[in-house]
Amino acid sequence: MEPFPLVSVVVTVYDRMQFLRTALQSILRQTFRSFEIIVTDDANNSETRSICDSFYKPEIRYRFNASPVGVARNLRVAISETRGKYIAILNDDDAWEPGFLEPLVTALENSPERVLAFSDHWIMLEDGQIDVLQTTQNTARYRRNTLREGEMSDWAVPAVLDQTIPLAMAALFRKDAVNWDSLVENVAGAYDYWITCLLASCGRPAYYIPQRLSKYRVHSSMETARTAADKNENMAFIYARLIELRLFPRLEASLRRRYREALFVCGKDYLFFGRVSNAREYFLRSLKTSLNGKALAGLVLTCLPRRFRMACLTALTQRRISGLLSASSQNDFHFSGSSNAVGLSGRDWVEPTILSTEARDTDQTGSNSDENTR
Repeated sequence: MEPFPLVSVVVTVYDRMQFLRTALQSILRQTFRSFEIIVTDDANNSETRSICDSFYKPEIRYRFNASPVGVARNLRVAISETRGKYIAILNDDDAWEPGFLEPLVTALENSPERVLAFSDHWIMLEDGQIDVLQTTQNTARYRRNTLREGEMSDWAVPAVLDQTIPLAMAALFRKDAVNWDSLVENVAGAYDYWITCLLASCGRPAYYIPQRLSKYRVHSSMETARTAADKNENMAFIYARLIELRLFPRLEASLRRRYREALFVCGKDYLFFGRVSNAREYFLRSLKTSLNGKALAGLVLTCLPRRFRMACLTALTQRRISGLLSASSQNDFHFSGSSNAVGLSGRDWVEPTILSTEARDTDQTGSNSDENTR
C-alpha cells in the first residue's frame, strides 16, 4: 500500500455485521486504486475484526473504541487517523459501484476550489436487489433530478434545505475543508447533514455526477427504523447551531421554521413515549420560536389525564395510517415544515416520528446517517 493514499474511506460499524463484507468488497473493487479503508468499530466486536482480517488486504485498517462513544465521535476519531487528501464515508450496509471513486476524484482534482463531489444512487432491498421505482422516486424527492451534471457554484439551498447530497454513501470531500472540532456528539446520526452544511458554508463549489454510482440498502435493522424518545433532538440542535452561527443568513427564515418544527417533533416523540414533562418543554420551546397550532395542541395534550391523552394520540395515529393508505407514492414519513402548517392533523402525529437528515428535506426535518431514504 502506498504511503499517502489520495482517498480515505471511513466505514463506521456498531454491532451490525451482516452487510459489512459486501460493503468492503465494493470498496476493494474500485477502478480507482489510491485509497485506504478505516473500519471504525464503536462496539469493539471481535466478529467485525474477523471480517476485516479475513480479507488479508493492507488497505483495510480496523480500529475500535474501548467503550462506545457515539456515531459522531466515532467518525471524528477515525477521520483524525486518516492520511488521505479526500474523505469518503460508506455505511456498513451500503455499497459502491466499481466506478464510484474515479469520477469523483477526477472532479475534485480538476479544480482545487471544489470541496465536494457527489453522485446519485440506487435504492436496493435487503437481498441486494435494486428497486428501480423507489430509486426514481428518491431521486425526485431529493431534487437530484433537477440538477445538471457539473459544477454547482451556489449549492446552499440543495445542501441545507433540499438535503440533496447523500454524504454518507455517495460523496467525496476535502478533508481540510471541515473544522472537525465542530463534529460534536450532539449531531449524532445526523452527522452527514451537519458535515454537508459545514462544507456548503465554505462558499466554494461542489460537483454533481448524475450517474447512480452507489447503492443505499433498505432493511429491517437500519438505523432509520429505530425508535427512541430523543432520536430527533439532533436536528433541533443542528438547526439551532445554524441559526446561531449565521452560516446561511439568506436561509434564516426557512431555518427558523425548521427549528420550530424540529422542536415540535421532539415534543411529540416524548409524548408518545410517556415523558410528559420533556414533551411540554419542547412544545413550549416551539411556541416561543413562533406561535403554531401544532405545538399548542401538543401542549394541551400534555395537560390531559393520561387516559384521555392516549385516546387522542391513538385516534390521531389511526388517522395518519388511514392517510398513508390513500397517499401518493411519495414517502410521507416526514412532516411538512411549511410556515402554513398549523393545527392538529394525523400526518403530524404518526407514532413515533421517523425523519431523515440526510440525513441524508424540502422544508422537512430530518437526517440520520441511515437516511430515510436519501
